[in-house]
Amino acid sequence: MKTWWANSQANTVWKCLPSRKSSKKATATEDAVRKLSDDVELLLARPSTDECRNDSDNELCKDVQKQLHTILDLLKELSRDENDEPSVQTLKAKQKYKDIVEEFVAADLPVQLLAQLTSLEFEARKDVMNVCCALLWHGLPAEVAAQVLGYLRYHPSVFHLLVESYSNEEAALHCGVVLRSFLRHTDLVDAFLSSGKVFELVRHARHPCIDIASDAIYTLRMVMLTHAEVSGPWLLANFEEFFALFNPLLECEDYVVERQALTLLTGILMDKHFQRVMIVYVSNDRNLQIVMNLLLDDSTIIQAEAFHVFKIFVVNPQKPERIQRILVKNKEKLVTLLESLHSVRSDDESFIGDQQKVIGRLRPMCMPRRSTPKPPEDLSRTNSSISMVSMATTCGTEASGHHAL
Repeated sequence: MKTWWANSQANTVWKCLPSRKSSKKATATEDAVRKLSDDVELLLARPSTDECRNDSDNELCKDVQKQLHTILDLLKELSRDENDEPSVQTLKAKQKYKDIVEEFVAADLPVQLLAQLTSLEFEARKDVMNVCCALLWHGLPAEVAAQVLGYLRYHPSVFHLLVESYSNEEAALHCGVVLRSFLRHTDLVDAFLSSGKVFELVRHARHPCIDIASDAIYTLRMVMLTHAEVSGPWLLANFEEFFALFNPLLECEDYVVERQALTLLTGILMDKHFQRVMIVYVSNDRNLQIVMNLLLDDSTIIQAEAFHVFKIFVVNPQKPERIQRILVKNKEKLVTLLESLHSVRSDDESFIGDQQKVIGRLRPMCMPRRSTPKPPEDLSRTNSSISMVSMATTCGTEASGHHAL
């Protein structure tokens, strides 16, 4: 079987991999990789439709599960902490397990199995998902962990495969779990963002199946917020393209999607790693109009969440002229609306305090003098006094006024 990395620039990662050791009486454990490779070849050769499946196909799925259970057991043993000094026999066994897991990865079996999810029965899909997630378990030997991270980071199709699986209801949720397990690692977040597949992920957040749409936006939240030190600069560099796809989620009139998207937006704007993104976002009058419309939503939860974004527009000391004119023009209606808002929690004193401070900022606001507008790009380069810390202090955003799902 040809491996995906045969002609890859990342070949150097694999030069130190141990070769498959032959033995006269190979155990079931030692044979797991070979049998899985054979099973994948059979999966590729058989019809993909359920109508064409027969008893031999069921046996094939069972064998895939059997070999995957073997690999999973090996990963459990490798990640297990040894309280006492391990014996020579234990060390030899662990070395054998490491060789098998390394061979499993080097043969490209994790990605090949993910590619065949829809050809497997439900329980077998779960086993593929569990093994792929277990490859990144904490506690695995350093050399195994390094190989797995290198394999996933430089694989030419793994992120494409996982994101495209959101189009298939049979594979979507399994691949979502796998993708999120990968995105716990900084290097893989960076690789995922560089792949450009995050834009496809945003599109899948509008999937007609609410479970898939929710899973996609949950994964998007993890991409953006788990390692914000990586996603922050990326989002600033890709601001226009990202929000051209993301803003429609806030206007789709689907309660679940709107709420999850709004929660993610609030999380982004309140995170210090997205400070420059926040400055650009609250300088755009189109964004202000979207948030103002959300303040009128029938759901008090969405209204309260939208308020946490709206207040940033109001307290921004460097409001563009267009933003200030919109706020002043709608000042009376906004004040009346804000006075009617209620927190999701009746005991949320922070929300009430923020509410009064924002109203206090709005009431004396007046029309700005006409001036030559600054180019939009100047806003993204500004290192002004409008910091996340000062803004949070002004409106108390560090308190419990923001509620996630």
